[in-house]
Amino acid sequence: MKKILGLGLAAVFLCASFLCASPAAHADSDGQILHLLNRISFGPEPGDIDRVRSIGMGAYIEQQLHPDTIQMPPDLAQRLDQLDITDATLPDLTRRYQPDMPEGKMDADARKAFNQQLNQLAFQLAETKILRAVDDPAQLQEVMTDFWFNHFNVFQYKGLDRIFIATYERDAIRPYALGKFRDLLGAVAHSPAMLVYLDNWQNTDPGSLAGMRAAQHGHDLGINENYAREIMELHTLGVDGGYTQTDVTTLAHILTGWGLGKGKDWVDHAVFYFDPQRHDYSNHIFLGQPIRGGGEDEIEHVLDMLASSPATAHHISYELAQEFVADDPPKSLVDKMALAYETSDGDIADVMRTMFHAPEFWNPRYAQNKFKPPFRYVVSALRAMGTSPQGDTGMLQGMVADMGEPLYRFLTPNGYANTNDQWLNSDALLKRVDDAQRLARFQPGLALGNVWNAIGDNNWTQKTRAAAQAADPKLRPALLLASPEFLYY
Repeated sequence: MKKILGLGLAAVFLCASFLCASPAAHADSDGQILHLLNRISFGPEPGDIDRVRSIGMGAYIEQQLHPDTIQMPPDLAQRLDQLDITDATLPDLTRRYQPDMPEGKMDADARKAFNQQLNQLAFQLAETKILRAVDDPAQLQEVMTDFWFNHFNVFQYKGLDRIFIATYERDAIRPYALGKFRDLLGAVAHSPAMLVYLDNWQNTDPGSLAGMRAAQHGHDLGINENYAREIMELHTLGVDGGYTQTDVTTLAHILTGWGLGKGKDWVDHAVFYFDPQRHDYSNHIFLGQPIRGGGEDEIEHVLDMLASSPATAHHISYELAQEFVADDPPKSLVDKMALAYETSDGDIADVMRTMFHAPEFWNPRYAQNKFKPPFRYVVSALRAMGTSPQGDTGMLQGMVADMGEPLYRFLTPNGYANTNDQWLNSDALLKRVDDAQRLARFQPGLALGNVWNAIGDNNWTQKTRAAAQAADPKLRPALLLASPEFLYY
């Protein structure tokens, strides 16, 4: 108890002055490399600073911008291959995990068994995310996959998404995380998980053949604006992107029939399907432009419009700069990134390259100015200690959830925030002290040296050095994990 109290007091002393200000960045090359590693990855591993110095920061950036050239370690590949969700198609997973009977007819035992099955699927999904974030050397791709998931958020426990989310990140986000934004937008738009989450699978023109048939049988099928609203407000143009409520309603009509496969079985719904019998074929005016009524081609044209809009270029650039640079990113940087977006036809890697090479990114005021959200904190601790999760990741999943970021369970479409006002407070700092002790136990004996090496000998402040020297040797690894140099990135 005395040891725990001692660590708590030392860590709180270190952190107290950093509730509103993070540690100053060093101007030397080690400080710059640490800054790059903190942003382009989930945090450095022991030896990463030396490795980046040996090849040069420019070469390292280019390597990370081309994840297809980075080989996955065999141990990680073997671990992922043991999980159902790694390679199975969504219809196959749905066939495997759907209930044997309608949910409404289940007794208590059958419902319990069914929920246990779905919980296992959810566990595998979170385990995949943690394993790849910790051990995949294509770190920027993993950071971007996490970013884009929050940008295109889906709540795991909505209806069929209890199963459909299993392949959403794998198929609709990760392959496009550093590609063309239009391809990413299209993959998400075709994803059954998104269409269920924002209800577009139910979006039907009341005057369509399917709508009139439903009305004859006493069913009310109609326009649902959820996806139309969020695809503009969150996914593309941004809330100040120049659209009106009329545009929301118009887009909802354009998106009618864009949904899931027909049938009563869950497997039937596990694919994208455009239903012409539910679509509104009228001509429309959308964002001031005439849209000729058609089928899927009409919707693809609208997705092209949204992806190529200057408002989208600015909105995406601002959110990326907020994620990688500062909660309130400099306008000059956002403008450079937006220009790169427009001149490269929405090439995400090009936008990121512009950001990484911009002087604003390297401004010392933006180094270690962001407080790590729970998932990043836990992953960065494992990476800094040089340890891979052994056995199942249940404790790690629970730790991230207890800290306020349960994976895939953010209810609303905006996803988890990446700004300090969401995560930085006195309670969070005290919780990190406890979590630092738990995490340090993953690598007993090696944690201290590994964490010190990962951050870099030149990057620890004198205050942290003195506190670590004065602390009980057994508590020093946890103290480093609870220090300002580690809590911020």
